[in-house]
Amino acid sequence: MSSNKIEFIDNKSDIKPQYISQRALGAYIATVCQPEASFDLSRAAQTVSPGINEAALLNKRLKWQKINSRRGLKFIKLDNKSLKIIVFTDGSFANNKEDMTSQIGYVICLADDKNRANIVHWSSTKCKRITRSVLASELYAMVVGFDMATVIKSTLEKVINSLSISKSSSSIPLILCTDSRFLYECLSKLGTTTEKRLMIDIMALRQSYDYNEVAETRWIEGSKNPADAMTKHNPGRMV
Repeated sequence: MSSNKIEFIDNKSDIKPQYISQRALGAYIATVCQPEASFDLSRAAQTVSPGINEAALLNKRLKWQKINSRRGLKFIKLDNKSLKIIVFTDGSFANNKEDMTSQIGYVICLADDKNRANIVHWSSTKCKRITRSVLASELYAMVVGFDMATVIKSTLEKVINSLSISKSSSSIPLILCTDSRFLYECLSKLGTTTEKRLMIDIMALRQSYDYNEVAETRWIEGSKNPADAMTKHNPGRMV
């Protein structure tokens, strides 16, 4: 499907059917090769009764997609002996205007020790669970990102071992990255929270270290977090 099929919404006609069809076209492209557009199109999918303002916001994103129709993902060759999976996660607390839910997202990269990396998966979705704090939205984003990264990690290890791509059968390290200092301290420095529902997920992530499912948790600056583009309209330029 090409971005040439995208058309701008005409406010003089019935907005809703145009809004639904054009959002679907833009979302398809965003899920295939344009992660930068994922947040705006995810927000658009949450709009029940689109009006002129919502159409204008969607048209702005569709215009960007048409202008950047040749912008996509470039995959480079990596060193098979030093592969690692890096998961960048981010959450924005109660930033969805429709129902005040939180937006959560992640970017999963396959990298090597020579600082080369390929984006292999990303997501920007409305959090299905009610969040009552910034920590909750950040934690739920990490849980979702970790679950998907675990599936990718397991699949990739089986492919590599079955094809004998690498002489070593050791597992691929999985690294979690967050720009939430509080979440980082809860995971790496045994910090605590008064919300028991959050402690369950925190303990599950801590337990993943015991099972060697996670190699490391890192804190990074918000401006250097690629997942920032999954939860904000005007993110940093890391993606």
